Amino acid sequence: MGTSTVLVAWVARHVLPAEPALRRWLRGVFPGCDVDDVVQETYCRLAAVRDLDRIEDPRRYLFQTARNVVLVELRRQRVVRIEAAGSAADMEAALAADELSPDRVVGGRWLLERVDALLAALPERARTAIRLRKLDGLSQRQIAERLGVTETVVENDLSRGLRALLAGLSEGERAELPMRPRAGRRVRVRR
Repeated sequence: MGTSTVLVAWVARHVLPAEPALRRWLRGVFPGCDVDDVVQETYCRLAAVRDLDRIEDPRRYLFQTARNVVLVELRRQRVVRIEAAGSAADMEAALAADELSPDRVVGGRWLLERVDALLAALPERARTAIRLRKLDGLSQRQIAERLGVTETVVENDLSRGLRALLAGLSEGERAELPMRPRAGRRVRVRR
């Protein structure tokens, strides 16, 4: 096989299945970054690798390469706090997400059912806004356009809806929810 055929097969086998998890991780750890640009640059860097057989853990290599792409951009900007760079622990947690114990899987399913029931009790517009924001990753502007309302209405629906969801969960259940970095740790990466 030619070099490009080997690369395509390697990417199809190791990288494409991990891309959705990579995108979720990037959105969570680097909420202001342009995920599409980071993924594109990561693919470019992977294409430049000469010996793919030397990569022992392709998934880890993919995540590390994407993290390095973001860090290079952040260094260029030189206006970011150090904790915004995403710790190695954040990356380890994302990598370990596929290695959950049966207890955690069952607990996660139970919590998902609880959140789904609480979500079903919300007004339809708030429920739709939360799903579009949290599951589809749409911006408030995109949601407002889709729903035919103002961004302020979307912001209010999201705020009230999320408060209602959190209020319906016990303290222990809230502790199990995946949390995003606090507002002070947000990073804007733009080209």
